[in-house]
Amino acid sequence: MNANASFSADSACGARASAMAGAFTAVPGGAEAACSNPATLTELGSPELTAVYGRLYSGLSDDSSIGQGYFGFAAPVRKYLQGNAAFSWSDTRLSEAYSESAYSLSYATSVWHGVGAGLTLKYLRRAYTSDAYTALDPVFSSGYSKGALGADLGFFYRPKTNYAFGLSFRNLNKPDLGLASSDPLPLETRAGFSYLTRATLLDVDAAFAGPDYNLSAGVEHLFQRRFLLRMGLATGNDSRRSVNLGFGSRFGLASFDYAFSLPISGIAGTIGSHRLAFSFKFGADAALAEDLAAAADLKRAQERAVLQEEKIRVLQERLDAVVRQSVGMPQQAAQPAAVPVQAAQPAQQPVVIIQPSQSDAKAQAEISRQIEILKTELEKSRAEMETLKARPAAAPQQAKPAQQTARRTYVVKDGDTLESIAASVYGDADRWPEIYRANSGSLGRGGEVKPGQVLSLP
Repeated sequence: MNANASFSADSACGARASAMAGAFTAVPGGAEAACSNPATLTELGSPELTAVYGRLYSGLSDDSSIGQGYFGFAAPVRKYLQGNAAFSWSDTRLSEAYSESAYSLSYATSVWHGVGAGLTLKYLRRAYTSDAYTALDPVFSSGYSKGALGADLGFFYRPKTNYAFGLSFRNLNKPDLGLASSDPLPLETRAGFSYLTRATLLDVDAAFAGPDYNLSAGVEHLFQRRFLLRMGLATGNDSRRSVNLGFGSRFGLASFDYAFSLPISGIAGTIGSHRLAFSFKFGADAALAEDLAAAADLKRAQERAVLQEEKIRVLQERLDAVVRQSVGMPQQAAQPAAVPVQAAQPAQQPVVIIQPSQSDAKAQAEISRQIEILKTELEKSRAEMETLKARPAAAPQQAKPAQQTARRTYVVKDGDTLESIAASVYGDADRWPEIYRANSGSLGRGGEVKPGQVLSLP
């Protein structure tokens, strides 16, 4: 069979794509997009970072240690250009023998009627280690490494929210990485189709590189609004087949993914490949940032007002206790302030007028001063709350008839789902994919919403 290096199109960089058998051409991959289809960057909604470590083909009889690392960062650049950009670095290394590295810079934008196009410029480097064997090989007479520039081109089209198409061309210029003779990388063409439901994503890919082809299919399912299960199958010419499994979890803006790939034919003597990835999203896009900040300010003002009210209540109770204590003082304790009346008549009980002691008076004055300060601060907090509530981004949205859908944002309430929001906003629960697409950067995978989250309404 033909040998394929990690520069091959069927080599996934991230754990998510690997668990889906590399069927990722029509899936918005965020920071992984540069390794599959740069055009999918058009659906990126917020800055995202991904770091991946892989141990490939464990258990080989010669104890080979093959490791893979990938780092990617993608972010909207609409402030400077009408699109999104990404930088990535990948490295596949056979310890003390061989390594392949790639540095990529990608850019994607919408070009025509919802069709997105992406371009990746990359520097590829192949390097061998000098040892007693390679020193005698004339192939390495001119050096042990070779680098070359390459280019990838991709397209992405989502005619409906539920499904999308992807097409990518890798190594357009066929970069030459040969040492003693020419060894150009073949042009690789990959086409894919993805279908999305509320909790499930399916993608099917077909890749062709010279005489070789590869067919793959992957599925991703979300459950309990936080965890994801993935599976993929791949097959190709020369009896290449593999089964892939994986899972992921999301905690706020962070996510963890794991993938396991096992060749079932074509490669023998291995117990499979493992990849572990960590991803982090740095926030919503610019259109939602102000809305999220307003909602957060309102929440902080409400919490501050509740705390101030509680402090006033505690201080008032303390003041009442001091007053009760001073009024109920025995005569002996109030002698300096007691003024006896008719003291010259011993047969008659003296009448005592009790006044607070000097220390009690100071305590009352201090507590009263603190209460007045807190009341002033509480009034300021309440005024700030009223101001924030007047802003559309912070005020909870009330359900309106379908014809009144001009509002720009919606604040998620407890128990809301994308379907219930679509029903209240548009009067049609089946329009939830429109909200999903408009907020894909802040919702993440699966469409989870949380109380207090601000959604952009298309």
